[in-house]
Amino acid sequence: MSGFDKNKIQECLIAISGNSINHSQLTELVRISRLIIQSYLINYRSKVLNLITRYGITITDLSYDCIADAFARNGENKFHIIKKFISSLNQNIKEIEVVNAFLAYKSFLIKVTDAQLSKLYSQSDPIGSKILRNVKDVVRCLDKFAIVKNLSGLTLVAGSNDELIYKPEFPFEKILAEFSMNDNGSDTNDLLNRLHQILTSQCEYRRSVLLTDVVSLFKKYFSAEINNMYDVNEQLLLSPVLNDGFEEYETTQVKQKVENYIKEKILLDYFVKGKINKEEAESIYLTIRDIINDWYLVIACTFLYAIN
Repeated sequence: MSGFDKNKIQECLIAISGNSINHSQLTELVRISRLIIQSYLINYRSKVLNLITRYGITITDLSYDCIADAFARNGENKFHIIKKFISSLNQNIKEIEVVNAFLAYKSFLIKVTDAQLSKLYSQSDPIGSKILRNVKDVVRCLDKFAIVKNLSGLTLVAGSNDELIYKPEFPFEKILAEFSMNDNGSDTNDLLNRLHQILTSQCEYRRSVLLTDVVSLFKKYFSAEINNMYDVNEQLLLSPVLNDGFEEYETTQVKQKVENYIKEKILLDYFVKGKINKEEAESIYLTIRDIINDWYLVIACTFLYAIN
C-alpha cells in the first residue's frame, strides 16, 4: 500500500504506548488510518458500500466514524482501544518488525471497520439483519455449511470447496435464477437446503456465497425484498445549469467536501486531542452539518428562482 511511510505507524504506536504522542504524530496516524480503511472498503467491501451509499453515507464519512471508534479515549484521557491493541501483540511494539507492525495495525483497523459495518447494516436494514441472524443460527445446527471470514466479509461455504477454490465466484444472478425455479421453500432451513443443492450440484464455480448475498436472496422468499438497489436520482440527471456556471452535482460535491473538511477538523483538532468525547464530536458535527444543509438549500433555491 502506497501513500505513506510504514515506519511512522510504529513510531506513532510507540508514542501512544508511552503516552507521549504529539499532535503532529496524531494527525499523521489518523491520515494513514483513513487511507488503510478506505482502501479496504473499496477493494474488499464494495458490495456493502452499495448499501451505505443509499443512505447518504460516503466512504470518507464511514472512515472517520471508524477512526473515532479506534481513537476513543477513556476517563484518563488515554487511547485505551489502541493501547489494548498494542498490549495484545506477541512482541513489544518497540521490538516488532516495521512490516509486522503495519500488518498488525491494518488487521486492527479492519476489525474496527467490520464492527462499524455490522452496526450500520443492523441500523439501515433491520429485516436483513434479522435474516442474517436466522441464517447463522440454522447453519450452526447443520453439517452442510461452514461460515468463513475473509477480507470480503462472512462467506457461506457448502461442503468441501478446496478443489474449486480457484474457480470464479458463483454469479449471484445465476443463483437467483435457479432459486426461482423452486418456490417451495418456506423457512430458513428449507432455503439453505435449496442453496446447498445449487452450490454442490455444479463444478463451474466456487461452492460459496457471501452472507450478504444470501440475505438478499432470502428476502424475496420472506416478502422483504428491498426495492431499487441502485436508485436513480432523476432530478439530479435532469437538473439545469445554474446561473453561476456550475451543475447541481458540482455544488453537491462542494457541499460534501465542506462537510468532510469540518468532520476532519473536529476529529483532529478536538476529538483526538481529548478536548471532547465521541458523543460531543458527533453533536458538534451534526449541528454544523445542519447549518451547511440550510445554507445549501437557500443557495439552491436562490439559483433556481434566478433561472425561472
